[in-house]
Amino acid sequence: MTAAEESRDLLVNVFAWTANVSTSVVTIFVIKALMSVYRFKYATTVSGLHFVCCAWAVWGLERAGIAEQADMPLRSSLLFACVGALSIGTANLSLLLNSVGFYQIAKLLMSPFVAAVEMLWLKKRFPPAVLACIVVVLAGVGIVTVSDVSVQLPGLVMAGLFIVSGGLQQILCGHMQATLKIQSHQLMSNTSFLQGMILMIVGPFVDKLASSKWIMEWEASVPGIEMLGLSCLLAVAVNASQYLVLGRFSATSFQVLGHAKTLLVLIGGWLLFDEEMNPRKVLGMSLAFVGMVGYGVFSLR
Repeated sequence: MTAAEESRDLLVNVFAWTANVSTSVVTIFVIKALMSVYRFKYATTVSGLHFVCCAWAVWGLERAGIAEQADMPLRSSLLFACVGALSIGTANLSLLLNSVGFYQIAKLLMSPFVAAVEMLWLKKRFPPAVLACIVVVLAGVGIVTVSDVSVQLPGLVMAGLFIVSGGLQQILCGHMQATLKIQSHQLMSNTSFLQGMILMIVGPFVDKLASSKWIMEWEASVPGIEMLGLSCLLAVAVNASQYLVLGRFSATSFQVLGHAKTLLVLIGGWLLFDEEMNPRKVLGMSLAFVGMVGYGVFSLR
């Protein structure tokens, strides 16, 4: 690889990570406003709408000749779409059946699960220093996010499904791009509409369990619809950048460095919504930041 190619590759990596982290954080605040201000508490269904919008966006680029089209085997498309839809549905049901603290623990456990699968299946090797940094990141995020912890058997099963399906979806995202020799937008083109339709069919029932209301009962307003539309636009950017990152980095790197989103959301909540910032959160955030820096340094060696 020439110096010019290395510089270009570095710029693409920086752009991908910056775009994913920034758009993810903004989307979280938009969804938070949509749910708290406009009472749209239908997370699974809106996720389906987001993926359908992603498909439309990519198809539009392909039709205009801006993006190159590539076909995937139907079996691979269905596998990816079903695993992705399952990860979103189980995430929402896990939050419904468990305490917030145990839900956060499940999210943290996805990182070691992804690392273990990459080691056993993809034969990836992690130096001890990198593994230590992962532990430091998880400990820091755990200090910040985990408080009350209670769990029952149905919630434990759902959390397990969430960890497995969420981790596999991220691994498959990079693995399929590599094995099928397709680009990130081509993976989106072949799978997003399928995943979106699955979620939009199943979503209303999951959301009914979570919110005790059908989506048809939402009292829509012009500002609420505008906020919903904004979330769809942002979702296109989030998913496009996420698929790009997972095509260029391991799922473990995405998990570990992705915790930066959690820290930025906490900082944003403190600055914008006057949420509490106590010494425990500062300690946890500092620990997680040190771990992420260390992971980045030791991974490059």
